[in-house]
Amino acid sequence: MKISSLFLLSALVLTGCSASPEVIPSATQTPTEEPAPEPVYLTAPLTGVQYLEGTNQFLALPAVSAKIDNTYAGRPQLSLNDADIVYVTRVEGGMTRLVPVWHSRMPENIGPVRSVRPVDASIIDQYGGVFVYSGGQSPFKNAARDTGLVMSDEDTENGNDTYFREPSRSAPWNLFFRAQKLQSIHVEQPAPTQSLVFDASPSAVELGEAVTEIDVKYTSLRSTWKPGTAALPWTATSEPVWLRWMDKTEHLQEGGQQVIAKNVIVMEVEHDLSFIDPKYGAIPKAKINDNTGVAHIFSDGFYLKAVWTKAGNDQPILYTLTTGEPVKLAIGNTWVEMMDLPRSKLTITKPEVVEETE
Repeated sequence: MKISSLFLLSALVLTGCSASPEVIPSATQTPTEEPAPEPVYLTAPLTGVQYLEGTNQFLALPAVSAKIDNTYAGRPQLSLNDADIVYVTRVEGGMTRLVPVWHSRMPENIGPVRSVRPVDASIIDQYGGVFVYSGGQSPFKNAARDTGLVMSDEDTENGNDTYFREPSRSAPWNLFFRAQKLQSIHVEQPAPTQSLVFDASPSAVELGEAVTEIDVKYTSLRSTWKPGTAALPWTATSEPVWLRWMDKTEHLQEGGQQVIAKNVIVMEVEHDLSFIDPKYGAIPKAKINDNTGVAHIFSDGFYLKAVWTKAGNDQPILYTLTTGEPVKLAIGNTWVEMMDLPRSKLTITKPEVVEETE
């Protein structure tokens, strides 16, 4: 019995040693998917247009503003539709000149460049960056220089290959400028900051009334805007815009495109005529610093009467409702017509009301 017991015990031990262990299948693990990062958009401060981060290198660079001719001989101008904002200013002889400010879209060339005028310093100071001009009276140049902006003319750019004379045009309407190259030289200058309010639902559309034509009659020329549609560089489809005419002729930029704007602002501004040039007579200066007045706001085919206000030279021009709230502009570029009172006249045409008859 003892031998049998030992034999049985040994057999059990051997059997236990030779048995395969139970295999437990491991659970299949599904890899955790990382959530897609939220896209980051940057807003262009002078238009309100949003750009996907990394797609617009100009947003981090300084603005470039310039004094541009607006006479018949100076048209067509270059790259006006690329400007974020354009100011129409009165000069001597009842004519106007332009002060475009380029930032979110910087063209290769701009022009024709002309001489500085009294109001320019009050316009460009708020944007910083670089100011392009071609000569001018010493008091006007000094005022612009006092803003601290980079002053750029043929003398300062000597050797930079940024100015050139266009052989197909006659002087003085043949001076042009390589804007992107100029901007790249002054990357240390800060980008402009936002002062206007932009919204997909502009105040003029929400609170105003439809118009069919805007006409600003200056002493020696006429600026007209009519509602239309156009495809814009930052949109996939056509949008409501204002189309510009000069002296009843389509205002075309170089290349044949008609000048367009998402917003048109007509400012009623008194002008100082105390500076008398021996050759050209009184040179007007818009009195916008530390002042206020009526602003006519036009966005997406609609009109709203508002108020403009500007503090010191380096402060922005602000536009507010009569309640004091900021005016919301349509997202996109803006033209500002500084209409001199009482020498100029604004005519706003509204749709005819068709009365229904029974």
